[in-house]
Amino acid sequence: MVSSALLRARFLAVLLAALVVATPLAIAPPAAEAAVKKPLDIVTIHYDPAGKDYSKNSLYVKEYIQVKNTGTKTLTLTGYVLRDNGPQKFAFPKGTKIAPGKTLTIRSGKGTNTSSTLYWNKSSYIWNNTGDTARLYNAKSTLLESCKYKGGVHKATKTTVRTTATTAYC
Repeated sequence: MVSSALLRARFLAVLLAALVVATPLAIAPPAAEAAVKKPLDIVTIHYDPAGKDYSKNSLYVKEYIQVKNTGTKTLTLTGYVLRDNGPQKFAFPKGTKIAPGKTLTIRSGKGTNTSSTLYWNKSSYIWNNTGDTARLYNAKSTLLESCKYKGGVHKATKTTVRTTATTAYC
C-alpha cells in the first residue's frame, strides 16, 4: 500500500514537470503573431527636388513618395492613407490596386492618375527639406509603417532612415 505522502509527492512532481513544459509555451507568442509582415512598404521619399523651391506645379510633381507591395497578392488600397508629420493627408483613390512586387509613386502636385503614378493634387510641397515623417495606414487605420528622415546627407540611425541630399530611403 502506497502512503498518501508518497502519492502527494508524485502528484507534485508531475505537476511541476507539466508547468516547466507549459510555461514557455504560454509566454511565447504564436509564430504567426511573432513575424507580422507589412503588405505595403514605404521605400523612397524624394523630398528635395533639384533647383529652388518655387511655387509651381511643374516643381511640386518632382517631389514624391513611393510605396511597394511586398506581398504575394495584389492589394486594393481603397481606404489606405499616407500622412506627413503635419496636417497633410493623402487618401488612395477608391479602387487603386498594386500588384505584388510593384512600386506606386505618389507625387505632391497636380496631375492625371495612372496605374503607376498618383497625384496628391496639392498646390504646395508636402515633404519638408529639413526632415519629416511619413506614415502609412491601412484601411482599418492601423499604422503599417513610419519613416522618419532628416534633411541632407545622413546615415541611418535607430530613429531616422538613411538620406542623400534629396532622398530618404525607408
